[in-house]
Amino acid sequence: MSNKTAVLTQYDQQRKKYERFAREVEHQLRCILEEEGIVCNAITSRVKERDSLTQKIDVKSDKYKSLSEVTDIAGIRIITYYDSDVERAAKIVEREFCVDKENSINKREALGPEKFGYCSVHYVVSMNEDRLKLPENRGYAGIKCEIQIRTVLQHAWAEIEHDLGYKSEIDIPKDIRRSFSRLAGLLEVADKEFQEIRDFLETYREKVEAEISEKSDYGTPDCELDAVVLEAVLKTKPNFQELNRRIGEIAGMKIRVPAKQKDKQDYYGGTLQKLNCLGISTTAQLDQLAERGADLASYLADKFLRDRYKTEPEGATLPNTIGVFYLCYAQLILNNYSKERVVQYMENTSIGVLDERDPFVQNLLKYGREFAVQQ
Repeated sequence: MSNKTAVLTQYDQQRKKYERFAREVEHQLRCILEEEGIVCNAITSRVKERDSLTQKIDVKSDKYKSLSEVTDIAGIRIITYYDSDVERAAKIVEREFCVDKENSINKREALGPEKFGYCSVHYVVSMNEDRLKLPENRGYAGIKCEIQIRTVLQHAWAEIEHDLGYKSEIDIPKDIRRSFSRLAGLLEVADKEFQEIRDFLETYREKVEAEISEKSDYGTPDCELDAVVLEAVLKTKPNFQELNRRIGEIAGMKIRVPAKQKDKQDYYGGTLQKLNCLGISTTAQLDQLAERGADLASYLADKFLRDRYKTEPEGATLPNTIGVFYLCYAQLILNNYSKERVVQYMENTSIGVLDERDPFVQNLLKYGREFAVQQ
């Protein structure tokens, strides 16, 4: 039996095990990266197809005598948004798995800046002794897989390069090498720019939080509201925290602070739109609204939420923007908006559905009048 036949026979016999192994390593990485706070665009696993393995053996001639010598039968791909997260993920792989350094490569370091192509980090790993002691992992002793780590832009480059069918620089016609090199340079610059933007936003967020929590005069007209500023206000200002607490007690629900960037964009972006519709664009104006309308906002929340959320499932939560949401309703009442203008506000900010807006606004204005009588 030839080496090729022996390897392919082993592949057929062990393919299912490699599939389970790849899924398990993917699961472990997904859990660890999430625990470390690394947000990924994608984490995927795959097992090399038989045809691809056959081609690999043919190219490498008699290099492989057994399936265990082929280090990329199982493969994991980690795609991050930022270059710094490639480094963080790489350190995690080195810490959590046994790395076959001889067969691993950091192409970003291996290739000089003048070389063609775009780079990523490739590890060949196996499970460490602690993981292999677990009953569900014992069958994976001696099995290796390849882990690739790259950014979204690096992945885009690799996918397009693969689609065009060029494996190396020498395959590429001279006429288009320069175009490839320019594109590689542009993508590298873009990766660095995105990283710098992220670093700037982190520094800006820390600065804003420090200023708002430490200075009593944070609400100057010059302090424009944006998503970062609004997040810091809700996180650090006692008056907004107290309003959220009161509304949470009314509804019998906990207040949820968004952790994922997408959730933050949805919560804070939508809230900023509502505030802008009411002409509130600075922290000073928002603080004035809280001082003026917190009791009315709490009253409205009591009217609308106390019965509505009795049917909510256990563990349901309210967003930390709920206080500002009801402050906006308070602003409509305090400024004596007409029914038509309130309906228009709801339409402009995509609150509710068309058929429900008129009766809701009638109740809102009625509750506003009731509150005024009680004062």
